[in-house]
Amino acid sequence: MIALKTVQDAARADRYGMRMKRLLFLALLATTAAADTPIAATARAHVVDEIARQITARYVLVDAAPKIAAALRARTYDDATTAEAFARALTDDLRTIGNDLHFAVEFDPAREQRLRAAGAGTLRKLPDVPPTPDELESMRRANYGFRSSSILEGNVGYLELTTFEDLARSRETAVAAMQFLAHTDALIVDLRRNPGGSGNLVSFLQSYFLPPDTRLGAMFDRETGKTTEGRTLRAIPGARRLDIPLYILAGPGTGSAAEAFAFGLQLRGRARIAGEKTSGAAQGGGWVPAAEGFVVFIPTFRAFDPATGKTWERVGVQPDLAAPVERALAVAHLDAVNALAEHASDDRKRELHWLAALLDVDAHGAKPLDANDAGAIVGHYRGIEIERDGDALTFLGASGVKRTLIPLGDGTFLIEDRSVPRMNQARVRFVRDDAGRVNGLELLTVSGQVLPRPRL
Repeated sequence: MIALKTVQDAARADRYGMRMKRLLFLALLATTAAADTPIAATARAHVVDEIARQITARYVLVDAAPKIAAALRARTYDDATTAEAFARALTDDLRTIGNDLHFAVEFDPAREQRLRAAGAGTLRKLPDVPPTPDELESMRRANYGFRSSSILEGNVGYLELTTFEDLARSRETAVAAMQFLAHTDALIVDLRRNPGGSGNLVSFLQSYFLPPDTRLGAMFDRETGKTTEGRTLRAIPGARRLDIPLYILAGPGTGSAAEAFAFGLQLRGRARIAGEKTSGAAQGGGWVPAAEGFVVFIPTFRAFDPATGKTWERVGVQPDLAAPVERALAVAHLDAVNALAEHASDDRKRELHWLAALLDVDAHGAKPLDANDAGAIVGHYRGIEIERDGDALTFLGASGVKRTLIPLGDGTFLIEDRSVPRMNQARVRFVRDDAGRVNGLELLTVSGQVLPRPRL
């Protein structure tokens, strides 16, 4: 593992990361304990008062904080007599009153005890509470969020990242993933199931795609009253990928630090976002002990672009390539292949166009078969029989196996043969005379062969 080149770079990554490290979308790391524990009215009042006090002191939107606290104190919770019901009611009210989905309340006595022991209830700035051994083991089993790394057809890299784990734990895995993908011609980063995490990993990975010392996002921290900015690292392990086509898959499941990664690269024209609008969670914070075994997640800082003032809070990151999230990968893969084809050599261009026709089906579905065209195509060709089978066409050749013809976007048909990889499956192009009549076909192979077959 290669160390950062300078102490200044290390310090910068640490300062920026520590301020973003608690970017947790909807506080998904909470655990629920003894949910059916009864909660007395006096205990409920104690919890409400403490949450209101902490919000007044810590909430990032300074003007809104006392209003939220007052509105919360005015609510009654007579029907919320169990820990689960009370936590749910508090969460719903805070999100409604504050119009902020980051707020969350959980009943977790063990967490409250750990937070209180660390001083989270009294210190001006929330402390960094280390993860438990069980949490560390869970991170390890999840490979620190690096769930999948592969090379797709066309030499397009694919990296699925399901959380941004703190760089102190994830750095070695991050470097290994980037080294594995170092020789790809384009890269797709999949954040569709990434609710957020640590900002120091965000800036570390962004540094692979932007020049050294590039200005990144800014943070206003309510607890310190300071605004700080992040920058890309001056030195990284391995090569920067400044020119390759870069895509980020995103959607409603993309939140917080994952949005920061996408937002920063999109805003600088470095990446294209494929999928759907993200969740719109640009405020981060941390867990605070409330009382009676309850903890509350309070946003204490907000992220924004220092040059433009723009943020993704409540509006989300908008896609450049709009697509249902389940098709976002195919859409991005297709766009990447087309982008590579624009500057490729003739042989490489032909290979990429061959691939693009397949990816177009994945991204947009098979081209509908026109009934008139189908009728004109059906018939006998030398050594080949084309027949109609319901709404589809079939191909019967020398193998004696009837195969379905799948229309592709480039006017050809794939001869479906699942015994071989799709890229190696032959295709058919029907040939017409000057009057528009189909008078033959051509068998096409991935190697570029064209085998004509006249109509009989």
